[in-house]
Amino acid sequence: MQDVFQRFRSLKQICLIPEEIRDDPWIFSLLTEAKKCGIAILSLSKSQDYSTVIAQSGISADSCLLLTNSVDTFLAAGDLPLAIIGFGDLFLADLSHYGRQPEILVESFEEIDVQFLDRIMKRAQHLPWITVVTDRCVLREITLDDMDDLFELYAGEGITDYIEDLYERPKEEAYTRAYIENMYRFYGYGMWLVTDRKTGKLIGRAGFSHQDLGDEIVLEMGYLIGKPYQQQGYATEVCQKLITFAQENLDFSCINCFVDPDNAISIHLLEKLAFTKQKACTIIDGHAMLRYIYPL
Repeated sequence: MQDVFQRFRSLKQICLIPEEIRDDPWIFSLLTEAKKCGIAILSLSKSQDYSTVIAQSGISADSCLLLTNSVDTFLAAGDLPLAIIGFGDLFLADLSHYGRQPEILVESFEEIDVQFLDRIMKRAQHLPWITVVTDRCVLREITLDDMDDLFELYAGEGITDYIEDLYERPKEEAYTRAYIENMYRFYGYGMWLVTDRKTGKLIGRAGFSHQDLGDEIVLEMGYLIGKPYQQQGYATEVCQKLITFAQENLDFSCINCFVDPDNAISIHLLEKLAFTKQKACTIIDGHAMLRYIYPL
């Protein structure tokens, strides 16, 4: 995934005050990793005008990430379009009465890597996260700029035989805007776009959602591959990586898939992926669906 990360990396420079990180070995390790990735490190001092110093660095402030444990440093950043990660004293401070908030507050940098920092940068820039990479595909979050390609995908032959179609364009855009804000930003996962790793072309959708069964809310895996790319192993390749993602990142006991009994292709795929068919059907929106489970 490293080559993909470098190709789409948003983070150009990390800004910090050396005295604030002096006793944190995890930050030093993180900065070493960042330098290896070509990310510049800019040391600041409390007496400087940050806007001037960052401008002199030649890197736009909206591509910079500020690491700070100080309320004073946080306030000195003012209205600069920096992404800010707070830790230490800033993690414990009450920031509710300030005009802005850090992008994130962390207790420790022990499990944080450069790709995590880049994701925080992307959130600040309103750019999509790259979440899963396979041999041929990149899965990423959707944006409003993807609407034309998304409608073209859903217009393909047989695509909506077993799934719901998109809303009318204005409603779909409103839904996508809310989805980005509420699903991606809150959970960090969801339904993603499947794009060709070489060309960036949209070839499908895949990812996770929550299915409310009344007595429980379960994790559901969904997948869709456009007609020109079917029967080429893309669905298997993507779903195998989704299973690995869930095992490594999600706190659920199993993955669920709910399939129309007539959808022979999906049934074959789930059996190939070693999902187990449950004896009883599950009613979803008034339809009896086969339920397949993969334990995590």
